[in-house]
Amino acid sequence: GPCALFSFLQGNRARTRKGECGQMEQTIGNVPYVAPQTLLIVDDDAINRGILDNIFSAYYKVEEAEDGRVGLEKITAAPENYCAVLLDVMMPEMDGLETLQHLKGLGLVDEVPVFLITAESRDALMREAYNLGVMDVISKPVVPYIVTRRVNSVVELFRARKSLSSQVMKQLLHFQFLHQIIRRRQQFLQGHS
Repeated sequence: GPCALFSFLQGNRARTRKGECGQMEQTIGNVPYVAPQTLLIVDDDAINRGILDNIFSAYYKVEEAEDGRVGLEKITAAPENYCAVLLDVMMPEMDGLETLQHLKGLGLVDEVPVFLITAESRDALMREAYNLGVMDVISKPVVPYIVTRRVNSVVELFRARKSLSSQVMKQLLHFQFLHQIIRRRQQFLQGHS
């Protein structure tokens, strides 16, 4: 029947709800999008990390990195784990702009929103940060309700975009599956006429 055909066409990718065929309720080789819940704070100053952790720990799981190199290692090891990165500009070892350059070179600024946090307000710094793909520049000292609103809004936007992308992919796979059924049925009918 249709369930057998579905299983034949999809191999091990076919799954059914409640163990029955139903009306094409199978999952078609796609895992639903699960939004990351971890915010990474990259700042060499433990007090600044503590302040940001205090602000955001009510909304996210918070991880910290004491410089840009450690932050970059964490992000590149598992970018899918992070919903946002708060990146200080002035740090030893690897500063925020250098870290941002690496993230852009790896295409990660399109996957994880990055916020630059700085006491500087030079136009050249702002321009370079935005050219490198930073989502927003947040001034120090941070104002809790402002930084929370800015970060949460962008995180929700990224989540919505990824969720929509996942739904589109799922529909595309479903249409491809239906196209295979129609094509195989036509081949079957042509072979038996």
